[in-house]
Amino acid sequence: MAAFEQIRNIYCVGRNYALHAKELGNDVPGQPMIFSKPTHALHPAEGRLQLPGGVGEIHHELELVVRIAAPYEQGKSLTQLIDGVALGIDWTARDVQNVLKEKRHPWLLAKGFKGSAVLSDFTAFKGAEAFEQLQFSLRMNGEIIQSGSPKDMIFPLEQLVNYIGTQYGLGAGDIIYTGTPAGVGPVKHGDIIELVWETAVEGSKQSFGPLEIELV
Repeated sequence: MAAFEQIRNIYCVGRNYALHAKELGNDVPGQPMIFSKPTHALHPAEGRLQLPGGVGEIHHELELVVRIAAPYEQGKSLTQLIDGVALGIDWTARDVQNVLKEKRHPWLLAKGFKGSAVLSDFTAFKGAEAFEQLQFSLRMNGEIIQSGSPKDMIFPLEQLVNYIGTQYGLGAGDIIYTGTPAGVGPVKHGDIIELVWETAVEGSKQSFGPLEIELV
């Protein structure tokens, strides 16, 4: 299980895959779109996950997550700054988010509820080149419904780390959800979710779960 007590800030990157932006009818951003979640949102990638019911559709957004190991300083390499990579889900109350977007309000109500930051165990970060070759998927009720690879990111990892580190600061224990590929969609009560490494990742399980969804 991920060591949640060591996690400090949770940064998330919006619209970092062009096809995902397109599927939701959003413009592709010219610079990284960063938002955050409270640490109360963290939930392991197994067991029963209670998500809010009665607020419209709750969408899964599968992501790669990196863990910061040292304070950000300009010029440090990614291997000096990052020590782990994991699979995660940025759960989104989509109908709530759409209303907030129309009102130009912050997204926290749609993105920061309890359980909205699912996170697997971390495995060792092997550098930017190895990171870009990763392939990952989300399996729902035995069927793969979302897949991606960071080589398709609009803003690569180094740019994200430099941007967040410069604008907001980064320190040991911070994590970054790096964006979701296309294929997001709603879940219903009783769905079973698994997070899958499609490429072999040294020192990691091939899949995480099952995660049983409860809408309450």
